[in-house]
Amino acid sequence: MLKNAYHPQGEALLWEQFLEHLERTLRVTNLHPATVEYLSHPKRVVGVPVPVTMDDGTVRFFMGYRVIHDISLGPSKGGVRFHPSVSLGGTLGLAALMTLKSAVYGLPYGGAAGGVVVDPKSVSRREIERLSRRYTAELVSLIGPDEDILGPDLGTDARVMAWIMDTFSMNKGQTVPGVVTGKPPSLGGSASRVDSAGRGLVYVLQEMARKHGMPIKGARVAVQGFGQVGKAVAQAASAEGLKVIAVSTSRGGVYHREGLDMKALEAYHGREGHFLGFPWATEITNAELLSLDVDYLVPAALENVLTKENVSSVRAKMVLEGANGATAPEAEDALLSRGVVVVPDIVANGGGLVVSYLEWVQDLAMFFFEESEVQARLKDSVTRALEATLAKSQGLNTSLRMGAYALALERVNLAARLRGVYP
Repeated sequence: MLKNAYHPQGEALLWEQFLEHLERTLRVTNLHPATVEYLSHPKRVVGVPVPVTMDDGTVRFFMGYRVIHDISLGPSKGGVRFHPSVSLGGTLGLAALMTLKSAVYGLPYGGAAGGVVVDPKSVSRREIERLSRRYTAELVSLIGPDEDILGPDLGTDARVMAWIMDTFSMNKGQTVPGVVTGKPPSLGGSASRVDSAGRGLVYVLQEMARKHGMPIKGARVAVQGFGQVGKAVAQAASAEGLKVIAVSTSRGGVYHREGLDMKALEAYHGREGHFLGFPWATEITNAELLSLDVDYLVPAALENVLTKENVSSVRAKMVLEGANGATAPEAEDALLSRGVVVVPDIVANGGGLVVSYLEWVQDLAMFFFEESEVQARLKDSVTRALEATLAKSQGLNTSLRMGAYALALERVNLAARLRGVYP
């Protein structure tokens, strides 16, 4: 068992699961011992207290983190979360997954992640702005378009990215749009960025359905989570003719056997922020959503929603991870033993990273692509990453996750060996 070199505050499951998957991958592929050490010892781990002047004049301290996992393939890239569940352990795991996702998609990035322990719903918009700017100021010497690029994640959005970019730029004395991705288009953001992760997942779903002889038109889909990824998945799936029969937020979900009216659903969620009381469907719990008899299940909320405790109730024929680390290793083993196809996060939800890369490239060149070109590049990247993963998993006679890990780790291994050890 690979030793966990960190004993992080809070939940460490994502990091521990990364180490477990790394150890499993070492059974089917060869990596240089030094690469294994690099991957199990993140390059930089930063914890920063973030003082914020609240609207009532008091000063409140929040805990923030930024982790750089590996930079063998290029500058680090990763999201920023504002959520009560943010912890060092979770941030370590998210950074490691970003390293792998970048490698699977053939992008010149290392992995990073960050966040602040805060409930965005419990503070005002002005307080979130001050929090975003102070968090950025604490990290300003450690981030940048050539060092570490930030992006939106759970609890953050384009507006937060705009504040981060502005704070960094004010400290540098010049406008630096490439320090973040996921910005508003008027500040150098890319077309199609908002729905790219969800759209990319539906591209993966369609390709996997064709390869397994599963239905697409009229096929039943359940989506747990209605944030940026889950909402985009539901929209794209519905537009492609799939039948979205259930969606949910943290407060619960709704179900309709003939498919939900997406326009009415989006309008209701936009007004209420949840689905409770939605008049044209049956209310269900998140647990009930996970156990629905569907063709495709997309957990797109938080990590570790499919566990050994609830996996026996899952009746989906294919699980596509919209959220990072949505399926615990024991749960995946159980699903695979029953013939359920599991498409791992580092393949299924990589569309957002692809369009983030395109945004970064556009910002560096100050030359911007039309939306049609962004979408074409996204589909091409998703198809190539999936084909490479399938080829690797079939060649090794292993699962899609192990095939994706092997593909990613071999690419990181090659880059690390070519670069060598400094000095």
